[in-house]
Amino acid sequence: MTTWLAIAGMALVTLATRALPLLLLRGEPPAWLARWLGGVPVAVFTALALRPLLVSAGPDPRLAVGAPLAAGLVGAAVAWRSGSVVATITAGMLAYWLLRLAGL
Repeated sequence: MTTWLAIAGMALVTLATRALPLLLLRGEPPAWLARWLGGVPVAVFTALALRPLLVSAGPDPRLAVGAPLAAGLVGAAVAWRSGSVVATITAGMLAYWLLRLAGL
């Protein structure tokens, strides 16, 4: 029973956090809010993507320079030059696999 209550509570909180801004901001958001929200996707992506590239996995996380970071740099370079998501993912994954095969 408590599991179902927890699931229902989480669903309500999720709905409230998504629906409230839509109800409160029915028109165009203020300029300051639009500028601030424009930077949120970059900040979220950075927070999600950099940790696996820079920190080793395991019970004792440490700053690590290895295949994930090198593949991430390859992917960043391809993204910068091509602007293609498919080319970026392909180049990054190929670089990662080749570096792992090389023993890095």
